[in-house]
Parts: sequence; C-alpha cells; structure tokens
Amino acid sequence: MTMIQTIDAAEQTWETVTEGVEKTMLRSLPGEKRTLIRIGAGRAFPVHAHSVPDEVFVVDGVYVDPQVENGREFGPGAYLYYPVGTEHHATSPSGCTILVWNANR
Repeated sequence: MTMIQTIDAAEQTWETVTEGVEKTMLRSLPGEKRTLIRIGAGRAFPVHAHSVPDEVFVVDGVYVDPQVENGREFGPGAYLYYPVGTEHHATSPSGCTILVWNANR
C-alpha cells in the first residue's frame, strides 16, 4: 500500500523571510517544491524574480501583488500563475496565507 504523507503546518518550523513574513516547506523533491507562506498585515514579501514558473493559491486572507491587475486584491481560493522571468512582490493589507508551488532545479 502507498504511504500517504501528512503535515500539520502548525507543528512545522517556520523560517523568517523578512519582518512579518515567514515560510515553511511542505514538500521538496527533485523537480518540485511546495511552500506555505504567511504574510502579516501591512507586510510584504521582498521583490524577487522567477527562474522557474511559480503558482500561488490563496489559502486565507487578502493577497495583493501591485504588478497584477493594478494591485487587485485576491481572497481565499484565488490562483495566480507567474511565468519564468516575472519580477514582483506580494503584500497583504490584513494578512494572508498562500500556498506556493513551483519546479526547482
């Protein structure tokens, strides 16, 4: 029987990215990784560029990327796809949790 992997994010170790932003790795295997990121109210994930495609799913709260649709707010259930070469940063007026998955090299 195939073993099903489970992770409780509340029990994970969270790494500080910058003040008010933290992340925890849910899955990292050759060619893929999934990261849960929490952005605090009024905080921002630093500007960065993508060397691989990046996909974002908003789990809770409000996610804003000033480069997407003039800073439109995205709520729970929203999905964003960032192609290779995209440069951006993420913010949240009230705080949010996002699931990010991408290919890794």
